[in-house]
Amino acid sequence: AARTVSAGIGGDANEEPAWIEESRQKLKMFREGTPVLAPKNTAVRLRTAGLNAILPSFKRLSKAEMKEACKKNLPGHISGLKFPHDAEQLKSFGPEWYTEAFRKFGTLAKDNRVTRVVEVKQLPHSGFDCAGGAGHKAFVTLEFEKPDPNLHTELFAKFPWDFFASPMEEAMRMQMSCYADLDAPELLTYLCCEELFPFRIPKLYFCDINRDTTNFILLLEKIPFGQRGAVKDGRTVERLERRPFELLPVCGKYQDYLLDDPAQIYYCIFREMAHLAAWDHQGRYDAFLQPAVPYTAEQGLQYAPKKPAKMKMKELKQQAVSALISKGEEFATKIAPQIFTAAGKDPAMLKRMKEDLAFMAPHFDDMKAFAGSTSDWLGASHMNLQADNAYFWRDEHGDLDCGIFDWCGFSRCPFVTTFLGCLAGAEADILDAHEEGLMKTFCDEYARYGGPKLDYKEMLLKYRLLWPGYLVDCCQWIERDIYRDWPQEKWPLIKDKYDEKFVGNWHVRCRASALITAFEFWPKRNFRKVMEDWCVEYKQYLTPYVP
Repeated sequence: AARTVSAGIGGDANEEPAWIEESRQKLKMFREGTPVLAPKNTAVRLRTAGLNAILPSFKRLSKAEMKEACKKNLPGHISGLKFPHDAEQLKSFGPEWYTEAFRKFGTLAKDNRVTRVVEVKQLPHSGFDCAGGAGHKAFVTLEFEKPDPNLHTELFAKFPWDFFASPMEEAMRMQMSCYADLDAPELLTYLCCEELFPFRIPKLYFCDINRDTTNFILLLEKIPFGQRGAVKDGRTVERLERRPFELLPVCGKYQDYLLDDPAQIYYCIFREMAHLAAWDHQGRYDAFLQPAVPYTAEQGLQYAPKKPAKMKMKELKQQAVSALISKGEEFATKIAPQIFTAAGKDPAMLKRMKEDLAFMAPHFDDMKAFAGSTSDWLGASHMNLQADNAYFWRDEHGDLDCGIFDWCGFSRCPFVTTFLGCLAGAEADILDAHEEGLMKTFCDEYARYGGPKLDYKEMLLKYRLLWPGYLVDCCQWIERDIYRDWPQEKWPLIKDKYDEKFVGNWHVRCRASALITAFEFWPKRNFRKVMEDWCVEYKQYLTPYVP
């Protein structure tokens, strides 16, 4: 029998979909503070015969190897079927392929079939609504012989960058498919964990990858985002009334200025990050991530003892950080000052910031190790949970709930490290006002869903210790991405950060927006003092430097 719509947000148009009552009860328990422990059921996909969730090893292809390999269309290692991996093939493979593929995945009953591929609409990778940097995206419209409330006729497809389309796409294809194993883990997360999460994710229809070619395809339900109000000068100037459980409009990455209430969006996200990690401590994802190994602070230090490093290494780290910050300083004050706030490009602030970061640089790795000081601070984590990777709705009481997508890099790690990426899109005033509240929310929800009880003050300390390293990391993308896509000599053409030339260039918008916020937020905290106080209290985590 075909699977039901237990994942996703579909349902019979004449009846209230099951996910609404599920969300209603979930938010009721949130308001009442009711504990929510992980159920014991196993993901349906793990019980589906004929699919392979154990792939061949990742291959790191050279550019020459990729040039030849990606031309081939070989059977996928999950289903054994050949599969489309570009927009043209999504149309030309025809209804027969979709029928066979969906039946293979248990998505389509044997007495039903796809009768027509109505339309394939590739989404833009430039412009105000550009659709992400991990690959190409498209909407696929299908017709089924027998309409079924458990079947979506509007699907979302994700597939690789075209190696031959442009230098930018060639670079992105190598980055996403060859430098690290990024594509396969996302497919396997949808395949194996679809029904394990404490929130909704888009329903999976089909996915596959061939390790030899790196070609892949991911087919999900299309999320029915709500209509956005009118936008003027980078701001939403029209606020539309929405019914309970009607999805909010899509928000692009680093476009938080389009959100009606960005702070509440982040509180909702932090709740779900806490729920995800808490259920990991109950073994919810052990079949996928392998069982976790508990450890104390003492055991953690014994496992990775601090070995002395040469003073020369300390000096090299300081020099490297100073060089990167100098690039950021030049970008903010000479190349693109029009996109930075006065606080973020103040020369005196930037000078102090560079001095402080050089002072802190030798212990960036130590502070990162402290983030996972005990196993209580580790959990299953989404690596990139910004507002653009979730879909939101409100219940009758106005409380927010959400579903989550984009599972590239799903793994178990010190979850505080993922807060940096999550909050990278938040503007500095939001961070300033809600940083502490978000940490409290995570700790409260982590415990309510069955995770260990944590001190939010220690969580805030760990987060602030990681922030300097994050800021330095932002600066490395100036030459790697920003100047590659928008050279230095063209920056006078951009008026401000709402300019369509800025907003419409994915990498420029994302990399530069993170830097804008980082530079503006830095003077709002005394990060150097945070580190100096930590060094006194937690000496055991410090790398000793010797002549």
